[in-house]
Amino acid sequence: MFKSISNLVHEKFRKDSDVVIDEQQVMHLASAALLLEVSRADFDIQDEELESIANSLIARFDFSKQEADSLIELARTEQDSHVSIHPFVKIINDRCSADEKKLLLENLWRVAYADGKLDKYEEYQLRKIADLLYIPHSIFIQTKLKITEV
Repeated sequence: MFKSISNLVHEKFRKDSDVVIDEQQVMHLASAALLLEVSRADFDIQDEELESIANSLIARFDFSKQEADSLIELARTEQDSHVSIHPFVKIINDRCSADEKKLLLENLWRVAYADGKLDKYEEYQLRKIADLLYIPHSIFIQTKLKITEV
């Protein structure tokens, strides 16, 4: 299922492309890439963070553990080939409602807190992603409090 997403994403960003793209797969990849971006922010990806990302993908998209792990690996590859997170943010902005973005932000917070501590670089990356997703600061704080109170 996920082998072809990489090719689809590359085609998606080519201006002369007329390839029909499974928009749902591209959105799944963009979500996984942003979740990974938070885990990479402190330059130390913990197993707990990867587990949190997998759990988020399983819960949000009804994936199996194997599908979630495959998507995470693909997202890692895609991140390495992009210089910024903007292509992934654009996909989310184009396809997600405000409620879906809020749910993604909650999952981003879960990843940041998965290893038991919030690194300043993780929080910075979260703030940056929230700003790029046009999420109001009040929602940013509400989701943080929701995750830390659990």
